[in-house]
Amino acid sequence: MVNSDNPYEVAYAREKRARLKAEQLLEDKARDLYLKNQKLEESYEKLKQQQALTMQNEKLATLGTLSAGVAHEINNPLAFVLSNLESLPVYKKAFLRLLKFNQDCVADSNIPQQFRDELELLIETEDLEFLGEDMSGLIDDTVEGIQRVKEIVQNLRSFSRTQGSDYVEADLLEGVKSTLKLLNAELKNSVTLKLDLQPLPNIICNPNQLNQVFLNLIMNAKHALVGSSKPVLSVSSGVQDEIIHIRIADNGCGMPPEVVKEIFVPFYTTKPIGQGTGMGLAIAYGIIKEHGGKINVHSEEGRGSVFDIELPVLSGKRSASSEVAGGSEV
Repeated sequence: MVNSDNPYEVAYAREKRARLKAEQLLEDKARDLYLKNQKLEESYEKLKQQQALTMQNEKLATLGTLSAGVAHEINNPLAFVLSNLESLPVYKKAFLRLLKFNQDCVADSNIPQQFRDELELLIETEDLEFLGEDMSGLIDDTVEGIQRVKEIVQNLRSFSRTQGSDYVEADLLEGVKSTLKLLNAELKNSVTLKLDLQPLPNIICNPNQLNQVFLNLIMNAKHALVGSSKPVLSVSSGVQDEIIHIRIADNGCGMPPEVVKEIFVPFYTTKPIGQGTGMGLAIAYGIIKEHGGKINVHSEEGRGSVFDIELPVLSGKRSASSEVAGGSEV
């Protein structure tokens, strides 16, 4: 109880009220500043994610345009080359019949000797017998090579068939297979590829973006295998509890826990300057997040890594409540 007759007590009470009011004001401002800082950090994280996705969309758009253009340009000459090759077996039969007739003429004593000698010299000089024997193999090898080029073109067109944010029903297994075929030149003679690809149900997704995820993870695994004595890259697929699993594993250098925690951060890279942008895994993380899935990482330094992509069977653009976790277990 303040004695109103005592000016000192009145002044003290007034000063105390002012101090409490100032402290409350300071606490309110500090709380407000903290909340604003939290929102700023969230906005910054969203900005970084948006930057990564913007770069990814630009990259995919450029890749899709180039791939579609290259596939189209290759497809045109490929069509008439295949058409020409289809005519060669008919021509071969005619050539072999003519060669057989000439050989019969050489052996026919009723034909003048001079003509038979000239004919035999022509067959020997041009080595027509060898040409007849070798022609079949050459045609078969050429047809096989053209068919392989045709398959590459089809895979390239498949890889780039969807642009932007188009979500369609697609078979992820076909995406994995087409990506592996496109990377065949990168993988063959450098790693042992082990596949355990079980059938997967079709899901609603952006197949082009998911192909980009497969591409990034497979190339990362390949880079991790550099220097390994027996490099093995394993790719498997399956479904468990309505969740699609696509696993990409390697027995390469692996990662310590402190690196695993940072691998999905945009621009983070352990590669030397000029050899990596640090965006590959960030892009993969963003794409899987948009599809309502997650990527689990299991890695041990010196023993390799496993990236396990999980996608719901009923996939599509993620809802507001969807959440993606990039976890790690060593």
